[in-house]
Amino acid sequence: MAETDGPPPVRVQLHGRFALAVEGRGVEHLLPGRRARLLVAVLALSQRCAVERSTLIDVLWSPARPGEGASGTFSALLSKVRTVLAPAEIRGRRSLQLVLPPGSIVDAVVAAGALHAAESAAAHADWPRAWTDALTALFVTQRGLLGDFDDPWSEERRQEAAHQHRRVLACYGEACLHLGPGELAGAERSARALVALDPLSETGYRLLMRAHLAQDDRAAALAVYEQMRRALREQLGVLPSPTTQELHAELLG
Repeated sequence: MAETDGPPPVRVQLHGRFALAVEGRGVEHLLPGRRARLLVAVLALSQRCAVERSTLIDVLWSPARPGEGASGTFSALLSKVRTVLAPAEIRGRRSLQLVLPPGSIVDAVVAAGALHAAESAAAHADWPRAWTDALTALFVTQRGLLGDFDDPWSEERRQEAAHQHRRVLACYGEACLHLGPGELAGAERSARALVALDPLSETGYRLLMRAHLAQDDRAAALAVYEQMRRALREQLGVLPSPTTQELHAELLG
């Protein structure tokens, strides 16, 4: 019998607007409130290890302290979430773990795997593969993580995701540079995004300088160096790193 394509059994979207779908049908509206959605998010990001029940309660009630009735409320909440998530399972009692059916998708997990593959390919100078995997990650990470939630746990995860996004941009931009003229615009866009996100990190500036140089625009590359040099001097009181200064010397050469 021929296989037919269909929606994943369970799909969890944590970047951008929170969404949960079972067999292609959106069911996030069936989750009873913010804590239920946050519970799904925490477990989805912790698939490979169980999370202590007490830790989950602390996260769901934060920044408030859980009261005496928190454990009972959590048990009722957990029961409802288990019903909505089926055929996915939340296994355990004192510690809980989300177990998804084969073929299920969590966008943040997909992005993390794609970034790892992209950086591994880049380390082996396999630039076509690095480009493909980095682009897969970029489609996800360009949307902020857990934007529907305002709590300490989510804020920590957002900071981690922002760092991950910068790694994705750097890897994608590097791959674009190595793939030649047809992808130089992508390298420049990635470099500008890096500079905008972290104006005191030299990685984005160097990538942008190299993108201009690859397009035979030495003047633009030198202007980027001067912009970076001023930012580092005024904000940190330091000079560019030896690696960046070597690139500058190459531009002057």
